[in-house]
Amino acid sequence: MKKKWFPELFDNWARLSGYQRFERLVSLVLTVAIGATVLTALYYLVMHVVELLFVQTRDPFDYRVFQAVFDMILTVLIAMEFNNSIVRTMEGGGGFIHVEIVVLIAIMALVRKFMVLDFEAVEPFKILALAAAVLGLGVCYWLVRHGNRNGD
Repeated sequence: MKKKWFPELFDNWARLSGYQRFERLVSLVLTVAIGATVLTALYYLVMHVVELLFVQTRDPFDYRVFQAVFDMILTVLIAMEFNNSIVRTMEGGGGFIHVEIVVLIAIMALVRKFMVLDFEAVEPFKILALAAAVLGLGVCYWLVRHGNRNGD
């Protein structure tokens, strides 16, 4: 049954070193924990959207409602991408989490932050700092991606 539910975890189990087995077990625990978090966030997302659109009869095109809904959607997507990266790492048999994936998830999180910012209430320095972070992560991603292509 274990192999049926988690084939990426138990494939080639006998050939793995002790540390590789440990990594796979930690990955399984993280996958289950993040999966539970995604399901909980998805439940609250659906309940919140139903409440906003049908119970409170608010204008769905009010930018605050729109921002709140997209904030929740992007949070679920970021968690799913993080969980997917863990599962892909288990399947690949390489090291734990690849830097390229972590940088992409960080970029997604910053994009989410930009989408939910109230630009009228936020300090200009905070916008500048977030923009610098996105630029820095973009450069980091380009360097990692360029380095991975040259190293292959």
